[in-house]
Amino acid sequence: MESEAPRKKKRSKLSKTIDLVLRYWHVGTSSVLFGGMVLGIPFERLGVWHTLAIVTGGSLVLSGICQSRHWSYQVRGLLAFTHVGLLALVHFQHDWVLPVLTAVLLCGFLGSNLPGNLRHWSVLHGERVD
Repeated sequence: MESEAPRKKKRSKLSKTIDLVLRYWHVGTSSVLFGGMVLGIPFERLGVWHTLAIVTGGSLVLSGICQSRHWSYQVRGLLAFTHVGLLALVHFQHDWVLPVLTAVLLCGFLGSNLPGNLRHWSVLHGERVD
């Protein structure tokens, strides 16, 4: 008997739209924050952008968790945890800010642009799980 290919979960247009708006908002606020750090703007002047990046990033994590109970052990969840962990490192190693933020940027880019089969791949199940 042949195994059936896993079915993809269908998301509503509203859910997709909210996720898209959050993602664009996060990319925008994080870009301003990253650019300010690269240009040497004092952190005090970037506080609003820092807060917005945290709020939008946290909203994206919450959205991912709400979309799938498997999110935390799928590649997309593991990349998000890596993303947040690297950001935490910046708070303890201030002299590593630019290299770590560059790694964070690359991690976010990778997580957002992987094909769905890889983003939804579960390290616990060894296959795509929706």
